[in-house]
Amino acid sequence: MENLLEIQNVCLTYHSPASETEALKELNLSIKEGEFISIVGPSGCGKTTILSLIAGILKPTSGNIFIRGEKIEKPGFHTGYMFQRDNLFEWLNIWKNVTLGLNFKKRNNEENKSYAKELIEKYGLGEFIRHYPTELSGGMRQRVALIRTLCLKPDLLLLDEPFSALDYQTRLNVQDDVSLVIKKEKKTAILVTHDISEAIAMSSKIIVLTPRPATIKSIITLDFDPKLTPFERRKEKSFNTYFNKVWEELV
Repeated sequence: MENLLEIQNVCLTYHSPASETEALKELNLSIKEGEFISIVGPSGCGKTTILSLIAGILKPTSGNIFIRGEKIEKPGFHTGYMFQRDNLFEWLNIWKNVTLGLNFKKRNNEENKSYAKELIEKYGLGEFIRHYPTELSGGMRQRVALIRTLCLKPDLLLLDEPFSALDYQTRLNVQDDVSLVIKKEKKTAILVTHDISEAIAMSSKIIVLTPRPATIKSIITLDFDPKLTPFERRKEKSFNTYFNKVWEELV
């Protein structure tokens, strides 16, 4: 299985007139096709910064990032980004929200619109296609946000705490939904989260970062039956073992 993402010796330093802050130091990471990686670490260590670098929103001070062998120097079509909130436009119906990215990036051709409709139907939103976001539950809104991202056919999904705005019960249900969609669409994903349980429930590997300047402290590979949903993983005996292992790395 080939590497989809390569992060090579990446450092990032923020400069201001009065000082400089070293955010990331000698970061090296490879991610293969189909992997679901979670990134955890102390608050403020630079987890979201890593996503911004991968997306091309920020440029590293030194080092390189490659997706499918192409050096990332600016935002492009390789990555799809899901933020902490769904960022749906309340005055647009579900269809218009889903196709917003296609219109913005001038990719609103018949093939991509057909793919968008297929995803909407496939993941249980067909009867809501003309509804507005205020008429949907929090979980359904997140599904719309994910479908909007998938419509652009990114190689890599970047998930920046996409469940943090949801109540606990809804969060558990949406984790199952999102995991199912990502598996079915055979996507590679990186999740940034403060929630250790969430990382264990959803990932194939967990990257633990050091305090700032962040570098990789450890990589923990999770061994669950691939048929298990995130919720079912939480019932496994090994779940608590993994939790304690990640916790020990963070303290």
